[in-house]
Amino acid sequence: MARTTKKGLYYFPLDVDLFQDLRIRKLIKYQGGKAVTVYALLLCTIYRNGYYAVWDKELPFIFSELSGYTEAYVQEVIDCCLNIGLLSKELFDSAKVLTSRGIQQRYRKICTTTRRNVVIDEYSLLDDPDTRHAPVMKVQPAPPKAPSQEPPVSATPTYDKTPPEEAVIMKSDTQWLESVCRRYSITSEQARSRIDDFTISCSKSHRSLQDARSHFCRWLALQKKSQSPTNPTATPSQTSDYTYTGGFGGQDT
Repeated sequence: MARTTKKGLYYFPLDVDLFQDLRIRKLIKYQGGKAVTVYALLLCTIYRNGYYAVWDKELPFIFSELSGYTEAYVQEVIDCCLNIGLLSKELFDSAKVLTSRGIQQRYRKICTTTRRNVVIDEYSLLDDPDTRHAPVMKVQPAPPKAPSQEPPVSATPTYDKTPPEEAVIMKSDTQWLESVCRRYSITSEQARSRIDDFTISCSKSHRSLQDARSHFCRWLALQKKSQSPTNPTATPSQTSDYTYTGGFGGQDT
């Protein structure tokens, strides 16, 4: 009887031009250099099982233990990877799967080089004939747009939402609100109340809705830290001096 072909990899190559990749540079700019560690852990998790990983709510906890970073930070890095294109946001939103076209191309190249008979069928992001009739959902590329005679539009639209408008959106996004409640052990009512408090105290403009969300999470973490039993003498005024310097751009989650 023939042995079942192992889908996972024992190793994967690291491109020497990794830090020239615009997406990696954005990841570092928005989340700091330690975000590369979280991304490397994510790649190891994906390639250990093949070319994708199914989202698990315990993943931030596992990465937190392995890296020493907080679960909230790990979640922010994963969100950033989805927003800047290091991971496919469309596939994550539709099937809760973590992968990308680049990850699948690299996986296929390694399997071809090592003469492994592995086919990329589930959740394929490739345009090959072999995956054209995949039994599981395949994300098709958008059709090319017809040439337009209109003047070109700026690739980065101006973000002009005010803090009150951001608050309305954040309070109505139940999926994001649930993740905040789990992350900071609060109820949805408390989270909405904290968003109102944050909006009143916020005097900074944001680059995007995700930037506002990230700012709120950092503010909330400081608020909870000031109210923890280990810091009983802290008062609200001690946390109101938190200076926001911006940090998380990209598209909204």
